[in-house]
Amino acid sequence: MDVIFAYIEKLPIIPDNWNLTIAQVLSALLFVGILYAVARVASWFFNKYPQRLLSKVVSQKWANALSEHKFFTAVGVVLAAMVAINLHPVFITDKLPWLGTVMTKLTGVFVVCAFAWCINTALDGVNHLYGRNPNIPLKGLIQAIKIVLFLVAGLFVLSLVLGRKPMYIITGLSALAAVFSLIFKDPILGFAASIQLTTNKLIKIGDWITVDSAGADGNIIDISLTSVRVQNFDMTIVSVPTYDLISKPFKNWNGMYAAKARRIQRSILLDVDTVKFLDAPTLERLKKISLLKDYLTGKEEEIKAFNAAHNVKENILNGRHLTNLGTFRHYAELYLASRPYVMSGNADFTLMVRQLKQEVQGLPLEVYCFLNTTVWTDYEALQSDIFDHLFSVLPEFGLSAYQAPSGRSIVQGMRQIAK
Repeated sequence: MDVIFAYIEKLPIIPDNWNLTIAQVLSALLFVGILYAVARVASWFFNKYPQRLLSKVVSQKWANALSEHKFFTAVGVVLAAMVAINLHPVFITDKLPWLGTVMTKLTGVFVVCAFAWCINTALDGVNHLYGRNPNIPLKGLIQAIKIVLFLVAGLFVLSLVLGRKPMYIITGLSALAAVFSLIFKDPILGFAASIQLTTNKLIKIGDWITVDSAGADGNIIDISLTSVRVQNFDMTIVSVPTYDLISKPFKNWNGMYAAKARRIQRSILLDVDTVKFLDAPTLERLKKISLLKDYLTGKEEEIKAFNAAHNVKENILNGRHLTNLGTFRHYAELYLASRPYVMSGNADFTLMVRQLKQEVQGLPLEVYCFLNTTVWTDYEALQSDIFDHLFSVLPEFGLSAYQAPSGRSIVQGMRQIAK
């Protein structure tokens, strides 16, 4: 290159003060052309041969993902950057230091950007494969790594342009830490939350979650650095800040799917005025129910033995007696246990029918059990079948469900009074 510079300097048609400038410009253009040619050839080579090798050694999906995001092209550019590091002094003349400095800085910027682009394309390839994978939700973590990558690359570029060491730039930027923390508050909080959500496996794509504070009740369709997108069952989409899933309570229904069972916890409000002791005719009639026959026979013998031992003869309150509510409660448990779709006989899945605290609307009788399905439509159908049956058999036990009086019932009552 020194020969070219010397030759251009002697050209009579160019003013003397322009010779070196033109020579350096031509040298820079030649340098850029060489780098462009190296990048094109290297990119072609890496896209053709190493890609095929990767598809055979690792897997085709990895090769396709990296190729789609131009990783092999970026590797070719990195090779051109390595050539630039070793070749750029050849194209710089000592007679124009300022132009040489500019060219050196631009070469350094090119090298930093080439390596940053290569790493970015590799991260894009990983995100393509695992970003939406329900078992390995890495999208938020990859986005956080990208932010760090771009910040480091920007720091090195700024350092090259200003001619200062990176630590000098960091010291200067530390004064703006408060401003940066305010501007990047959501990404910083999201970064911390994404790490916790990913490492602790609190959520993954496809999970059904309920976030009351955000009005979210549906399946997760995307997990990013700053937000988690949930498609509600009414097909609306809610964006929940990632940090809210750490700082606020939410419900993940994934355990229900893992257990392959879904809980029923619903109450029947009974009219307390219909609760009473069982008389003999009713007891004999209920004994004809196959589910209750053994229970009532055993209970009747137990109660008779107790009353005889305590010489109970006249006042009913002096002894033990069956009630229609207690008998119905036991019947409901036996009925649930007899259903093939109700999980019973397993300590992990509780089955019981219990009384709750009395309310102004009546006495709640709660059904608590688990069904062996997590399909929403099947679950609702089976739950409805259970309560259809329980409501239907209430009159057999002399019980009534509470129902607030309607205008029609009030009018009918007034008519009866009038008669």
